[in-house]
Amino acid sequence: MRVRKSEVATVAYWIAVIALLASGAWYVVNREMDLVIQIGLILSVGSIILGVVADPQRIRKAITGRQAKYGSNALIFSLAFMGILSVLNYLIYLNPIQWDLTEDQLYSLSPETIRVLSDLPAEVTIRGFYTPSISSSRENVRPLLDQYLMNSNDKLDFEFIDPEEFPFVAQQYNVISDGSLVVTSGETSEVVEYASEEKITEALVRVLNPQERKVYFLIGHGERDIESVDEDGYSQVNRSLVSKNYQVENLNLLAQGSIPEDASLLLIAAPLATLLDTEISLLSEYMEEGGALIVLLEPMGQTPEEHESDPLITYLKSQWGIEALGNFVVDTSTNLPFYGISYEYASHAITEELGNLVTYFPTARSLKTVELQESSIERIELVLTGENSWGETDFAAVASQGALEFNEGGEELGPLTLVIAAEDAQKDARLVLFGDADFASNAFFFELGNGDLLLNSIDWAAGEEQLISLTLKTTTTRYVLPPTVQVTGVVFLTTIVLIPGIVIVLGGSIWWKRRKQG
Repeated sequence: MRVRKSEVATVAYWIAVIALLASGAWYVVNREMDLVIQIGLILSVGSIILGVVADPQRIRKAITGRQAKYGSNALIFSLAFMGILSVLNYLIYLNPIQWDLTEDQLYSLSPETIRVLSDLPAEVTIRGFYTPSISSSRENVRPLLDQYLMNSNDKLDFEFIDPEEFPFVAQQYNVISDGSLVVTSGETSEVVEYASEEKITEALVRVLNPQERKVYFLIGHGERDIESVDEDGYSQVNRSLVSKNYQVENLNLLAQGSIPEDASLLLIAAPLATLLDTEISLLSEYMEEGGALIVLLEPMGQTPEEHESDPLITYLKSQWGIEALGNFVVDTSTNLPFYGISYEYASHAITEELGNLVTYFPTARSLKTVELQESSIERIELVLTGENSWGETDFAAVASQGALEFNEGGEELGPLTLVIAAEDAQKDARLVLFGDADFASNAFFFELGNGDLLLNSIDWAAGEEQLISLTLKTTTTRYVLPPTVQVTGVVFLTTIVLIPGIVIVLGGSIWWKRRKQG
């Protein structure tokens, strides 16, 4: 059987088209000029050459024939149209314009942020550290950063960095959480762990207006060590505060004799020995002058007499109306019976961004508020446990991990309070008391919302929780009402019966007229 050359040419051209389309699809999926694409392109070009050699008359006719004349005109118009589109696209790329067509302007920056960006005194770079595993989060924050870029008069830029590929860059900026942003200007930088407009703008204000913010950790009583990398150490707390542009130092109050005037906040983390009366007096004077204090207490197993005579516990109860109870939080209904697990958060600046993120407190004691006479102090119970928890007072049973039962005689039944925030508006003093210190140790700092809770508390107590008040975006509530039976019937008749019926009638009448004429 003899095969005609024209048939060979036709098959060759089809092979060329198929190979070219397959190569293009492979590139779209893989985004790489790999061996498969190279083979496809070679096959496509080879098939075209084979078709030309096999049937040159077809190519000659296509070039010189009447069809080529009209085809060349169409090609010229097509190329001109594509050229115009390319020029327009290039001009738009050089001069990007966006419109927020939502009624409530949900995708526009607030006026306060735009004002900050329009007055940027120096170049700013925002670096987003996202691993490939959370690429969706990276793409979700990109439109927000694009808005910052567009409103900055070319003084702000941003980039994304994979901390797994470039770990030294992440270490340089003290990035410890995947999905963090670093706002940098000159030598000053600050890590933003929540990629929201409010947090990014606050970081911008702090970076462009650097101020000395010092957090002092009390030492001398067996407190947690901010330099220790052991499980009980607080080195991760230290590193996180440094990444937020805080300066961190230890403070031996007995040796120094006063709390430094540059202290933005004093933190007391699980003292093993009691503070002396002279130290409590210095602490009281500091708070009277508008100080900020964070206290983290562990269950000590003290006798009732030792507990009542503890100067720090007495001060917190008498001056702030917060009592640290001498118990041990237990909840046998969970898999972690000796952990205080958050069941409910109060509405507060410290907890507003935790959402449904759980925090848990190994070996915690419960807290409660007591009445104060004629006090201007406002106290809020921030973290509550579940109803099945209770405050166990038999420390011997806890130590032996024996059978535990709730004793109605002298034990508190849940919900129990684990964290209390207090503010004296008259003195501009703030205090946050935790019934646990282990939750913020190196072993548990990155677990769920533990680290965020402590850092948010430090920001709030130091008055750094809201440097800029953004205009709130309100959402217009809309309701979709289901159509009535009559409306549904009209829609059905119009779309399913009337319109197709008109088309059928018109088509049938035209066919009939042409049949009669023919």
